[in-house]
Amino acid sequence: MDSLREDVASYAGTTVAERSVILGRLCRFAAEQVAGRPDGWRILDFQERRSPESEALWRRWMKAKRGE
Repeated sequence: MDSLREDVASYAGTTVAERSVILGRLCRFAAEQVAGRPDGWRILDFQERRSPESEALWRRWMKAKRGE
């Protein structure tokens, strides 16, 4: 747990705007990495299946949102 705290310590005092900039950089870096792979399309096409519990929760939320 100490190593996790060390990893995130530099971000603990950042603002939402600063974290947004960091996230944007990470997304661009990930996009560059995926684009540089010959099988990058497979990474982008992959979708992990939702658990039955998550699916049920999603459906309940959508029903509630529609007022059903």
